[in-house]
Amino acid sequence: MKITFLIPPVLDGTSYVERCSGCNYGLFFFPLLPVLNIATLLKDEGQEVSILDFPAQGKGINDFQDFIKKDDSDIYCFYTVFLCQETDRRARNMIRNTRKDVRFIFCGPQPTYAPESFLDKNDTFVIRAEPEFSTRDLIVALESKRGLGDVKGLSYLDGTKIMHNPAEPFIPDIDQIPIPDRTLLDHRPYCNPKLRKVPHTAIITSRGCFGRCWFCVPNSLDYARELEYKKIFGRKPPARLHSPQRVIREFTEIARLGFKSVTVIDEEFLWDEKRTLEICAGIEGLNLEWGCLARADKITEKIGKALGDSGCRFIDLGMESADDEVLKAIRKDITFKDTERAVAILKKNKIEVELNVLIGATPKETEETIKKTLKAVKRLRPDYVLFSIANPFPGTDFYYAAKREGWMYYGEYVPTDPSKDAIISYPHLSKQRLEKIIAYAHLTFYFHPHYLFRQILRIRSLSDFKNKIKTTLNFINRNFLRR
Repeated sequence: MKITFLIPPVLDGTSYVERCSGCNYGLFFFPLLPVLNIATLLKDEGQEVSILDFPAQGKGINDFQDFIKKDDSDIYCFYTVFLCQETDRRARNMIRNTRKDVRFIFCGPQPTYAPESFLDKNDTFVIRAEPEFSTRDLIVALESKRGLGDVKGLSYLDGTKIMHNPAEPFIPDIDQIPIPDRTLLDHRPYCNPKLRKVPHTAIITSRGCFGRCWFCVPNSLDYARELEYKKIFGRKPPARLHSPQRVIREFTEIARLGFKSVTVIDEEFLWDEKRTLEICAGIEGLNLEWGCLARADKITEKIGKALGDSGCRFIDLGMESADDEVLKAIRKDITFKDTERAVAILKKNKIEVELNVLIGATPKETEETIKKTLKAVKRLRPDYVLFSIANPFPGTDFYYAAKREGWMYYGEYVPTDPSKDAIISYPHLSKQRLEKIIAYAHLTFYFHPHYLFRQILRIRSLSDFKNKIKTTLNFINRNFLRR
């Protein structure tokens, strides 16, 4: 069968959605690893696969329409997150209007959360949770024209009745998933402005997180996994890690293919000291720049040095707040002192720091706690800050509390850009006030002369300069001009 994985152009009047994280509109383009995983597995099974990323390639609606007219794929697969669900459904309808003999597969967090909203005709199938093996089994069943009852994790229409097959057992050993074939995807449009070298790619070395944060929306693959597991067991699924040897093999393959920089998109990369030190030692000689997300309480002097020696150039830390009572309320399980200590260690090892700051994730947040956090950010002088308004994404504990207590401005979740728009509103901290605060936070940090001067001094190449300029223009357009 000929199977095409589609990331269509924006069709709903919003912006490009960064589907790896799944919870924000992107400032730069990023390779969609969950799709690459599925496509690699199908290719290894002998299927004809391709991946088309229209936004990254700068292609719009007219290009998409031309593609539909000429293409002869048997199946189109969409990896759909909350913010792009309308675009993907419209893309399916555009294909339907031209092709009458094709089928569609939807996977990702939004189809997992609400499979019924995609199952309007018998030509569509939904894969819930971890998509790799269920998608493979579905393709085999369709190709052999046998029944679909044995395909785990599948939702589909049987006549007019919606069927939900039992969940696919969560993959106990994720090392059995093949290393993604990055030659399936044109990586030229992809970058991470926090890393100076290109070409750039991404890697996943684990699934899940041990954290208890009540607001947390993990990367989209983990989120789909978590949503399905909570439906069954009422709690988060256990984390699964690639072995250090597998991680080193994948980094080595990335270097062999000529990539110069890598972003690790795990929810938490620093699981334990032994694993981290083994991975760092194994990739030290590959001459790769890389960065990752980490919890502040996992940063030690030994790990900080190992990270720096192995080519780590940035760490995203989930600071969220400088107020310990707020951190306790959102179940962050760290203190602000943990963040202060981690920042000092990373700076000593010449690793740039991004602080993730979340405003309004609990009614314990006040104007005073926000001022305290913004002053702390100024004092710590991170290299980057991701300011966001807390967004009660469906399936999170924050969502259920916000719905129960009436904190949601619209009464229900609606797709929203958390970098500038609020859908929560407290009696003492309104939606409008939160939006003014977030705009102020962005303006005072990113347009401060000291920050701009530091960024100019760090430019090392023409490609680095271009990526920073593109990201800056997208940032200004998204957070200020569109207001």
